[in-house]
Amino acid sequence: MENQLKRWVYGLIGFTFFTLTFVSAEENLPSLMPQYHAPKSPIKKPKTDKIIIGAVENVRIVPPNIVLKARIDTGAKTTSVDARNITPFMHEGQQWVRFDCISGTKGYTIKKRVISTVQIKRHNKSPQTRYVVKMRITLGDVSRMIEVNLNNRDAYTYPVLIGRNFLRDTFIVDIVKRYRYTPKAYRSKK
Repeated sequence: MENQLKRWVYGLIGFTFFTLTFVSAEENLPSLMPQYHAPKSPIKKPKTDKIIIGAVENVRIVPPNIVLKARIDTGAKTTSVDARNITPFMHEGQQWVRFDCISGTKGYTIKKRVISTVQIKRHNKSPQTRYVVKMRITLGDVSRMIEVNLNNRDAYTYPVLIGRNFLRDTFIVDIVKRYRYTPKAYRSKK
């Protein structure tokens, strides 16, 4: 019993000493530790002459000179356009392709020379071979003749997917924004 009483008294003395030391150290804490002060001004944004676009924009594709909704995808190397009834054929010794481009309920038949074919990797699916043709794409005031791959995008929300081959060196994508620009009208030079 005497040993238990000694342990209890020593424990009480130790606890009291520890508590007083901890409270004393806590009171002196500000003077013991250096203070961190956040910068007074926010981080400066670098100045850029690139155009900020949204994650979804309206683009004009030529031919057939129509405006379609486009998903902007910085992860895609090339631009992809919705093409239905894709039919390859030979014309003057070169491979061409005929396809339909749909805008609402109206369809446009387009014939283009095939530049190449590409293998497109797809998530959880086998790679797909697609025809590549040149088409004019316009977003806002920027208009470029680029290579696009043709794919039936009927199952997708957006008939056009804009890839890095159109975006490079000109655009920055703000994923929060949508439909910032209306594509300028296209007038062919005759």
